[in-house]
Amino acid sequence: MSAKLASSKKGPTIKPKMPDTRYAEFIKSHYIDAENPLPTTNTRIKGEHGEIKMGGGNFHIPDHEYPTFLKLYAEKIVATNELENLTEKQLEEGAILIDVDLKYGLDVKSRLHNETHIEELVDILTDELSKMLQFDENTNFNIYIQQKPDVNILEDKGITKDGVHVVIGVKVDRRTQSDLRKRIIPRIQESWGDLPIKNVDGWEDVIDNAIASGTNGWQMYGSRKPNHDVYRLCNIFNIRYDTDDNSISRLPISLESFDIVKNIEQLSARCTTHPAYFFTSEYITERSNSPVSITSNRQSTAATRRITGTTTASNMEILRISTPEQLKEALANFLDELVMPQEYEMKEAYDYTMILPDSYYGIGSFVKWIRVGWALRNISDKLFIVWVAFSAKATNFAYSSISDLFNSWQTFDLKNPKGLTKRSIMHWAKQDAAELYKRVRATTIDHYIDQTVKAITLDNLGSDKSARGCGDSDLANVLYQMYKDEFVCVSVKNNVWYKLKGHRWVENDSGTTLRKAISTIMRDLYWNRASAFMEQATSIDPPDEERTKRLQEHADKILKICERLGRANEKKNIMTEAKELFYDSDFIKKLDSNPYLLSFKNGVIEFSPDGGGVFRKGYPEDYLSKSTGIDYAPVNEQNDAVTIAEIKDFMRKLFPIEEIHNYMWEHLASVLIGKAVTQTFNMYIGIGQNGKSVLMDFMSTCLGDYYAGVPLPLITDKRTKIGGLAPELLELKGARLAVINEPSKGDQINEGMMKQLTSGIEPIQARAPYMLQAVSFVPQFKLVVCSNEFMVVKSQDHGTWRRIRVVDFVSLFTDKPVKGDSEKPYQFLIDRYITEKFASWKTVFMAMLVDIAFKTKGVVKDCDRVLSASKSYQESLDYVGDFIRDRIVIDSEGKLTKQTIKYEFESWYSSNYGGKLPNIKEIHAYMDKKFGKYEKKRAWVGISIRADETTEHDDDDDDDDDINDVDVNDL
Repeated sequence: MSAKLASSKKGPTIKPKMPDTRYAEFIKSHYIDAENPLPTTNTRIKGEHGEIKMGGGNFHIPDHEYPTFLKLYAEKIVATNELENLTEKQLEEGAILIDVDLKYGLDVKSRLHNETHIEELVDILTDELSKMLQFDENTNFNIYIQQKPDVNILEDKGITKDGVHVVIGVKVDRRTQSDLRKRIIPRIQESWGDLPIKNVDGWEDVIDNAIASGTNGWQMYGSRKPNHDVYRLCNIFNIRYDTDDNSISRLPISLESFDIVKNIEQLSARCTTHPAYFFTSEYITERSNSPVSITSNRQSTAATRRITGTTTASNMEILRISTPEQLKEALANFLDELVMPQEYEMKEAYDYTMILPDSYYGIGSFVKWIRVGWALRNISDKLFIVWVAFSAKATNFAYSSISDLFNSWQTFDLKNPKGLTKRSIMHWAKQDAAELYKRVRATTIDHYIDQTVKAITLDNLGSDKSARGCGDSDLANVLYQMYKDEFVCVSVKNNVWYKLKGHRWVENDSGTTLRKAISTIMRDLYWNRASAFMEQATSIDPPDEERTKRLQEHADKILKICERLGRANEKKNIMTEAKELFYDSDFIKKLDSNPYLLSFKNGVIEFSPDGGGVFRKGYPEDYLSKSTGIDYAPVNEQNDAVTIAEIKDFMRKLFPIEEIHNYMWEHLASVLIGKAVTQTFNMYIGIGQNGKSVLMDFMSTCLGDYYAGVPLPLITDKRTKIGGLAPELLELKGARLAVINEPSKGDQINEGMMKQLTSGIEPIQARAPYMLQAVSFVPQFKLVVCSNEFMVVKSQDHGTWRRIRVVDFVSLFTDKPVKGDSEKPYQFLIDRYITEKFASWKTVFMAMLVDIAFKTKGVVKDCDRVLSASKSYQESLDYVGDFIRDRIVIDSEGKLTKQTIKYEFESWYSSNYGGKLPNIKEIHAYMDKKFGKYEKKRAWVGISIRADETTEHDDDDDDDDDINDVDVNDL
């Protein structure tokens, strides 16, 4: 039995098609080389398959393009069993991947494990997972088992190999995968003890640690190593959890019912749609109590490193400066007083500030100059003297203006919203004074290295030969000085790190890059220092045996530090201490929080609340992690003429009705600004081949990380508890377009959640499984649902319906468009390769949207067509209005009580709608609005129930007593 790869139905004979090159072209276009240094997502293993040679290489496929890649890959490679050698880089949070590697003696010629072994493995995995993750009645995920057709006999190595690949459809972090591996090894050894394995490290070697830790790539389904068989899907188990008896059920799924090509993402290491579960309290405790290096009674914490003390160059003295000589003396006094280790931070701020070029202080530099002042004030109020010295570098500086500078300095907010810090000054220096930056940086790091080796020089050599040298915290401090402008730790407990890459902050798995730098770059610095001492020792003239010996001893001490920096345990201890230094408790809160910034690969668009905006360089203090993934380039009407025409034709066919066409241009442009100016919830409605999905694919291509798919339960279920586990909500932080795709008929909107998500004011809280505290953020996205059917909205209140905008997709894209069709007047020839044009359109389209957003400020003008469709939608759901129109008439002598209304409404609703009855209080509130307050006369007067339809009446007479003017907006 095998899983389905493609339909086997026979069709009529057709002419041979041209070879499908889409996959080859796609993978080629994402190749990484020296000129295109992007992060690797996939690697092709170089090798041979018989006489077929296959070149290797690395590839970068952005997240928003990965589904397209998987589709092309599955159709080209998996469905046809074509040769391919691709691996996938594992995600920091993704599916659980397990590589079972079994090695036997050459006497083994066939597979030794059987279905029972596989089932025991699955049971061990699910049992251990249930101890680590909180399973409940909604637990539902699959486990996929893959094996090769037979064992692999390697005569040259003297072994027979076999193995199993396991993909568990649960999203966890890297730490959890490693912990799971440790838990299952002894249990598998006990369960599979009948297998005569010959692995060098025994059962510890059977479960591949390189896969669990994420350091090795995962063989893509359908790919293989050179000259090896391919792994094939052998079993699928659906896992459920019974809360009544706390038991796990393992239900086999027929391979015939699983279409691999359509479901290839479920087998991918980079799948992002697997469910995530919260940690159990026992596992949280286990993680918290993991062995770490702790130095008791430490004083050098981040809190105690804040700048303290006083200087002689007080602000009052600075105000009396009137000559360059006085300024030079005051500055020298200030710097001389910076003797405490904590105060060296201010010295460093001075060093970086003073190397900034004249574009920061010369004529026409006001914007940059004032930002330098803001950053200095944020570091310390004592740095006013530095700002004066920096300003005095300008040729037009007047010493009489120092008092004006001081007045400005006093108005600077110590925690200004721009978030400028010393890191900002360092970044400016690095960007605009690169060579000087390198010199200052090297000098600064040397200072902290000197602290670790007790500032060893020829002039102050000591005689203490037994001194160990330095502690872990001292070495961590050197590491901090080296990389404080590039790394941030956001969770000490969970070891979560971010690294500055260009102008974006990207998550760095457990600070791995920083940890690697300890044994490479940092160790080289100490090695160079030791080499300098040894060189001095050999070049003393005249020879001095005692001094040479002392120099050699100190070189030996530094070399011992070099040894420490290469040991795994020492690196772990240094990283533990470094967490405190790099820690920023507000970092996640700041990340992607500015609604007016939109990040591109080559810079940042900064929109102005008053209209317009600028394209500029990105800065660390922008706190951007998301990116469109494309470059920004202003529209060039001449060079881009062909592309502009194609895009306009695309939009005109999507929206052939003029006012909807104009509305959609403004609506799509409003997405770029993260402010909910109009607080709308747009519904894209249309049945079959109308362009909704294509438009969303295009927007996803253009927006990159700013595009987010929203799970339907987010607006249909009850609101997530405040601070509860909601990783799907956390993924929406900073997103600009959130799309819900194809709800089913009858799905009901949770009006409260919809209002919260579209308010643009009310914050929402969410957290991922590894977070101990929730993150609060204001949604920046425009919420959209793409649907063939209208969703159910029970409420008729104004707050709900003022948000809803219905956009009818009236076009039909078909192979045989018909002109003059009265039912479908807007028919166009379908372009089945339209998505392939998006790559060449996206830069121009985004520039067009930016221009519109500059003009509209994110405001979308309502149009009659959209409002009319929205009102019709509301009226179609206005059951109270329908009831009044059907059953109540004006009657000057009439009077209706609540009991009568309740009886009549329940009867009418059951006949016309069926299902659960609405809350009768909603009907009472509606009646109060329409016919006056009930409480005054204990009845609604002037109305009565319409007589039965069998009652005789004159059809030709107008019945002025009928109530036909009930408006849903009366609510």
